[in-house]
This record gives sequence, C-alpha cells and structure tokens, in this order.
Amino acid sequence: MTASDDDIRAKTLQVATAYLTLMGDWDAWTDLWAEDGVLEFPYAPKGRQKAYSGKAEIRDYMIAASGKMAMVAPPRMRMHPALDPCVLSVELTIDGKATATGALFTQSYVMVFEVKDGKLWRLREYWNPLVSIAAFADGDVQAWASKFGKPEVAA
Repeated sequence: MTASDDDIRAKTLQVATAYLTLMGDWDAWTDLWAEDGVLEFPYAPKGRQKAYSGKAEIRDYMIAASGKMAMVAPPRMRMHPALDPCVLSVELTIDGKATATGALFTQSYVMVFEVKDGKLWRLREYWNPLVSIAAFADGDVQAWASKFGKPEVAA
C-alpha cells in the first residue's frame, strides 16, 4: 500500500512540529533526522560553516549552539505546505535574549523542511546573521563566529 500525498504531508508536518518542540531533548530531536540529513544555513557569514551533514555533526552543532539564548515571548509561526508533500516552509519569529550579553533581539527565520521516508532529510534555515551578531557579540563578527558553529570547510 502506498502512502497518499495527504499522509505524506501529515508526516512532514509532524516532523517539522516535532523539530520545533523537541529542541533541548537532543536524543528525541536527533531521532527525527535521516542518517544522511543535512542542515544548511545559506546566509551564514563568510568564514562560518554553511552546512552540517549527518546526524552526529548536526547534533554536535545544535548542542554547542543551545543555551546561548532564552525566549522572552512565545514564538510566532506560520506553516506553508508545498505542492511536494515532502516539503514544508515555516515562517518563525522569535523574541529572545542573548544569555551572555542580556541583549534583547527579534529574529525571523524561513525554514524549508524536506522529509524523506518519514525522517528529516534536509533543512534550510534562512535568517539574518546581523541580528544575531549584534545581540550576541555587540556587532563583532569575529567574536560571534568564535561562539557559533565551526569554521567554514574549504571546498
């Protein structure tokens, strides 16, 4: 029996929702990912890694990045199913506070989820790094870059 587009779309929505609600429960969150999953940051500043591949690398990045901010209000979110039932776009806005500096910020994201065989296969997060750089490192790109992710891997 083949899954219908509606069933696939429901699973895609379920995976995206779990991704957003399980952050911090890193075992359950990591289980959402396909073994060959890819987390991409197309707007990563120069010198910072733009993609993390495989569950272990993605998990390591997220654990290292966690705890650096606290939300000060409930996030605002809109989900947009695509024609392809395996794809979902999410608009997300977070009001937060950088834990190291106490700076308040509002960050908006567009996230494109792609699910394959019921697992998160690719996620592209589009966001403005200047907001993060201002809040977390008072505008100092090098100071911010030393705290988030890994240096860019030469191709």
